[in-house]
Amino acid sequence: MNSVPSSFDRTDRTSIWMALSPNPLVSVVIPVLNGEQHVEACIRSVLNQTYKNIEVIVSVNASRDRTTEIVRSFTDPRLRLLPEVTELLSLRANWARGLAGARGELVKIVYHDDLLLPECLSVQIELLQQYPEAILTSSRRRIIDHGTVLIRARGLGNLAGPSGTREMSASEIARACTRGGTHLLGEPASALVRRVALPDPLFDPRWRYTIDVEFYMRCLEHNDAVVDSRVLRSFRVSHKQWSAAIAESQVKELRSFFAEMVRRYPDSVTRADVRLGAIRAQLLTAGRRALYLKLGLSAEYFDFWIQVRHVTNSSSNTLEDP
Repeated sequence: MNSVPSSFDRTDRTSIWMALSPNPLVSVVIPVLNGEQHVEACIRSVLNQTYKNIEVIVSVNASRDRTTEIVRSFTDPRLRLLPEVTELLSLRANWARGLAGARGELVKIVYHDDLLLPECLSVQIELLQQYPEAILTSSRRRIIDHGTVLIRARGLGNLAGPSGTREMSASEIARACTRGGTHLLGEPASALVRRVALPDPLFDPRWRYTIDVEFYMRCLEHNDAVVDSRVLRSFRVSHKQWSAAIAESQVKELRSFFAEMVRRYPDSVTRADVRLGAIRAQLLTAGRRALYLKLGLSAEYFDFWIQVRHVTNSSSNTLEDP
């Protein structure tokens, strides 16, 4: 289902982007699969935002634990639980289901085990109001594990520049991500997006491991984003998370995605950028492996998890994380 209101003409982008209201409704979509351990804290972090004009849409993906019971325990009228599904959805389908129910001018996807800092939405809304031509804004995050802060500030690379806030074109972001060998804008919860910029279709089935960055690049097309170096959320490290499974199959897809950026932005992204990005992606894989070993996951376990994820994502989407 297309989440872009049909009343908007996407060819007249400037008038659309400048139409953000002073107190816009923000739709926060929380896709969940068996999230009983962390979903309550996630929802509370969203409901406790200093910015109050929000709706929280929870899309539970055929969970077999207490997720639905926990979500129903909240009485805040801003929270909406979508009707239950009994058959497991793919990651794309569950994200799309939540986005289809969004009514706000702005949307954010938050994994059920991530946390938003209280000022996250206030800061990001202000940024989009200050930069009316920006389609989305993204910030940094801290990395946590079992309540411990592992890394205090992570993400964006050098995108934000010395000032800490910078408006960038889509082509600049594409080149920086390609050369960096990674998704510099971060996981979905890092970004706040204008709903009228959501692409149709929402997701390209060619991409599994790069679903978020590809989604954001199609939101941007040839427009701008504003990046900000403030830390506005927490990303939980876990061996159960999709992003923990970066390995050869994902590096290979990253290289294909970088090649796609050459095709989309031929004046900005080069084949040499793709080669450099592929090397850096390999180095980042080694770094993640070292991190997980430090957290106590054995090399054998890491390799086993990689193999399971590779088989799962190659054969079907039915076991993807939410």
